[in-house]
Amino acid sequence: GVNSPASVSLSGAASGEIIRYTLNASEPTAASPQYSGALAISDNTVIRASVFSSGYIASRANSRTYLSNVSHDLPVVALVTDADNLFNEDTGIYMYGDSYEPVEPYYGANFWQDWERDIHFSFYTADGSLGTALNGGVKIFGGWSRALDQRSLSIFARNRYGTKEIDYPLFPGLPYDTFESVVLRNSGNDWLNTMMRDAALTSLMQGSELDIQAFRPVVSYINGEYWGLYNLREKVNEDFLASRHGIDPDEVDILERQGEIVEGDNTDYNALMVFVENNSLDDTANYNVVAEQIDIDNFILYQVAQIYFNNQDWPGNNIKFWRAPGGKWRWILYDTDFGFGIWNAEDYYQDTLAFALSENGPEWPNPPWSTLLLRRLIENETFRNKLINCFADELNTRFLPAVVSSHIDAIAADIAAEIPAHFNRWEGTAGEFWS
Repeated sequence: GVNSPASVSLSGAASGEIIRYTLNASEPTAASPQYSGALAISDNTVIRASVFSSGYIASRANSRTYLSNVSHDLPVVALVTDADNLFNEDTGIYMYGDSYEPVEPYYGANFWQDWERDIHFSFYTADGSLGTALNGGVKIFGGWSRALDQRSLSIFARNRYGTKEIDYPLFPGLPYDTFESVVLRNSGNDWLNTMMRDAALTSLMQGSELDIQAFRPVVSYINGEYWGLYNLREKVNEDFLASRHGIDPDEVDILERQGEIVEGDNTDYNALMVFVENNSLDDTANYNVVAEQIDIDNFILYQVAQIYFNNQDWPGNNIKFWRAPGGKWRWILYDTDFGFGIWNAEDYYQDTLAFALSENGPEWPNPPWSTLLLRRLIENETFRNKLINCFADELNTRFLPAVVSSHIDAIAADIAAEIPAHFNRWEGTAGEFWS
């Protein structure tokens, strides 16, 4: 963690055992230097050490990152891995490699492969205390934002690395404190813009019935090198839903976009969409068929949030919905980076309700299939009144201008001190939002 220049002593070798260590983030091997005395630390340094004994497999590496003469107001996440795991052109998941399309987002690059590499993850609180540390796995995360210089990362706890879960309250506001995976998110398309757009928008719905990812801004280091600001997020998957709803993660159906399977089965959903397309929901009996299979209140609140946010990368994208056995389909609010006028500060003139009800977008971001369910449901007077009342309730509470402004200001204040260093690290210029 953050410390003054010091010396580090290693211990743990019993009789007949020796400690070998590295200072370049590689795993210690039988050829690594043997520890014989305290190691002087005067700069950012990664120490990895293992116990060796003749005729035995070496212990798992213990890894620590020492950050000298740095100061941060935020928690620090330190990542340690053999450099080849990230930065080798042949094996590194962070790299372009030698076979990729020459236009953004560079499909075929290493960072588009589903490769997982070993990593050591440690989390230090803002006061410098070590919160948790573990060996795990890492993958590149995200869609088009993989092409950005600071790539998002998924961190996985798995038995094969030594622990099956991160057992620590990474997000203090949650009622649970164990996680099988988390994401270090670069703020997606909002990178080098506000660095907080999705976190700020989705967290407006905190306390509602919508499923949203918790977030926590963190400073990051990879192998002792400053890597800038990330948003630490829950990962949207079956374990996320199991933690929030107490369901069996192996029994949940999770679908995305037009009903593509993430987990489980899509047969019932596809049949429901065929029914919706071929029947008028103005008819109460037909409407009830749909209401028996989807959580109407959840769907309405989800639509209200996306419409209010003016999310222009939706509804034909960034859609996930799920169902537990015997339950109804519910929608997850995530990835709202195209909201609140990211590309056009006057996007608040956009009629997003009409956008979400368009019969022929014609393609991305609102193709006909993506607006079908809302278009059909709004034919029904009961649904229509529920939607209007829900929108009115939200506009008079959490979407009041003063409430939204205060919410945004509070999140901005948390990261403001780190913004100059982050933009400097990635050779960006803090724009109007931060001026």
